[in-house]
Amino acid sequence: MKQKLAIALLCLLTLPALAVQHIRWGSSGNPLNGLTITWSNNGASDSIRWGYTNNYEKGTYAGTRRNGYTGYFFKYVFPVVNANSTLHYELYDSGTHSWQGMKTFRTAPPVNTTNFSFCALGDSRNGLSAWQQVSDLANSQRASFTLYNGDIVDNAGSPSEWDGWFNSGTAYLENNLVYHALGNHDAASVPTYTNIFDLPQVNNSNLYYSFTYGNAIFITLNSENPSDPAQTAWLVNTLAAAATNPAITWKVISFHRPFYTIGNHSGEMNAYFNTWWKAFDDYGVDLIVNGHDHMYERTKPINRNVSTTSPVSVYGSLPGQGRCEIVCGGAGAPLYTGSPTWSVEQYHSTYNFCKFNINGSVLTDTTYDNNGNVIDAFSIDKTSLSTGVGNNNSTVFHSIAVYPNPVATDLTLKYTSSSRGEATVRIFDIEGREVLNKKVLKEEDILKMTIDMSIYASGTYVVQVMIDDQKDNTLVIVRQ
Repeated sequence: MKQKLAIALLCLLTLPALAVQHIRWGSSGNPLNGLTITWSNNGASDSIRWGYTNNYEKGTYAGTRRNGYTGYFFKYVFPVVNANSTLHYELYDSGTHSWQGMKTFRTAPPVNTTNFSFCALGDSRNGLSAWQQVSDLANSQRASFTLYNGDIVDNAGSPSEWDGWFNSGTAYLENNLVYHALGNHDAASVPTYTNIFDLPQVNNSNLYYSFTYGNAIFITLNSENPSDPAQTAWLVNTLAAAATNPAITWKVISFHRPFYTIGNHSGEMNAYFNTWWKAFDDYGVDLIVNGHDHMYERTKPINRNVSTTSPVSVYGSLPGQGRCEIVCGGAGAPLYTGSPTWSVEQYHSTYNFCKFNINGSVLTDTTYDNNGNVIDAFSIDKTSLSTGVGNNNSTVFHSIAVYPNPVATDLTLKYTSSSRGEATVRIFDIEGREVLNKKVLKEEDILKMTIDMSIYASGTYVVQVMIDDQKDNTLVIVRQ
């Protein structure tokens, strides 16, 4: 008996010396309902106290403990939290018997909002310096949540790699709710991955799931098992239900392995064009975000129901409009290169992340490199009421040319259409706030005007021209 006690004491004494660390935010549902905080420690019974002030008026609660890859994980599930609020919280380290100091977390806008933002990124692996750069910049964007598209570490079975990832991304992970998708490197230890993150579940698994928030549905798939008939049936049923829900304007899907890519992993998903991608086309998915190839790529509008060898005219969810697929696998893993093909609209071999803003019926993306430079920007506008119809039943859009772009002072706008009469030129910032509303008379096919952009802060803006029932948009970047 004495020998057994001695061995037990020795085991306790040789546990790694941990303090409260590796705080991360997840959810079993949307960003406000199911919000979860998880942290790592070696204590026996850690706790949390929290509130909407530094008085922690909501009380003190025991964390739920489970085994971690080293030590333990502790979890607390919040009740439905107030929107647009600051949570004040403090964690109790039961190993040192001390409270660890107040921290804060900003909650998302209300669940019925139609104006919110989210980031997308992936593939950090063992590139910790670039991961810290990218994650710090993403943290500065203060998005409502993030879609992380897999390959978090190089080897998911290595505790030291997880420690490095958490430590390098501390500022980001402590302040951002992240929804993860399984990557092939994460799949090296699926039990470790599924244990680390608290995510929505389907059939008691967090490898694929969905949640609705604002006027959008977000679907995360497991591209390590795309042949699973249960997952495909669930995908089709989920999209079919979303298609009949009038509150859902946007359908966004995230997973690791891309269909369209010019990187090293081209062709890996071709066998699933007739299952997954067919569902994307049939139900009008708006946006697909992936990782796996370590670069930035944005496709032209793709609709395989119309053509498998050429793009359609515009992005959108109508029968003749096309999917926008983005590969944003530039969070630290070694960069890839490629040669653009017919499907490629934008391509950059650089570290990157995307910031998406949804403002009602307009989705806008700004993609940044690891130095904070804008490398791509575009929008998908579903507000157009044009009566013109193209060959693919897609709304007709007219050209808006803006130059120089980026601009510091005077912007030249050139808008071409056959319409005549009073036109309205509007400019919105990336958060959807109107900063210009100007009436002009359009007397010819081409409307040309100059706009002083020096009065606006640096950033991405939506320029909109509206005449009669036609509404057209483009993006301009202001750099002062």
